Amino acid sequence: MRPILKEEALDPYFYRKSDSAIATEHGAGPWDPRMLHGGAPSGLIASIVQNLPSEVPMSVTRLTIDLQRPVPVGHLDIDVNITREGRNIQTSEVILSANGKQVVRASGLKIRKAELELPEASAMPEVAGTIPETPIGFPRAVGFNTAVEMRTEDPAAVSRKAVWFHIKRPFLDSQETTPLMRAAATGDYCNGFGSTLDFDVWTYINADLTLHFAREPVGEWIKLEANSWISPDGRGLGFGELSDQHGPFGRAVQSLVIAKR
Repeated sequence: MRPILKEEALDPYFYRKSDSAIATEHGAGPWDPRMLHGGAPSGLIASIVQNLPSEVPMSVTRLTIDLQRPVPVGHLDIDVNITREGRNIQTSEVILSANGKQVVRASGLKIRKAELELPEASAMPEVAGTIPETPIGFPRAVGFNTAVEMRTEDPAAVSRKAVWFHIKRPFLDSQETTPLMRAAATGDYCNGFGSTLDFDVWTYINADLTLHFAREPVGEWIKLEANSWISPDGRGLGFGELSDQHGPFGRAVQSLVIAKR
């Protein structure tokens, strides 16, 4: 088994500025080397929403990311607005633009933190997860995927494939990668590992990504159990459950655009 590289030894996906970011070629996706893998902007947006100040301590509960256009490698302008500030919730909007055109529009929801003593029947399931030994590859390991360690317990699975992800490259030059950023990027793999379509014959690009979190993820390894529904009218859904080594914590859903190559 090959060793895991230290994140500090790798250049980041983004060089962050106050109101912009420079996306590097390391974040490129499998569809076009000039365009980012969806996991790259998803992790960036997760960091922006997570770091927004709030009146009381809050956790990110939902991220909705509309990929309106392919996100290019290079300069991205970032516009952030808090659209609602309350004692229980905060909502926000994040817009990424390139060359004067809006490419991503995202919204975030944060909910205040509380300490509750729940009945045993209502508590979150805690399932100790063990990182599998078997590595698994991606159909086109370029750009973003070259620095992602993927392992599975069942490499022969076609649907409901469970894969553990460790993203080795840092997202930002100025911030440590958080578990939430890892989870957001991992959620973008629903189509890649949930689809039963042949990658060499079909494209199934996601037009969006919505993530819901029941609790804050923990650690550097995130598991995705991915699946999909494919419709003959050219659309589909990619979806999956997100877990860490303490058990499930969230879900991811994508709207897919299906086409033949």
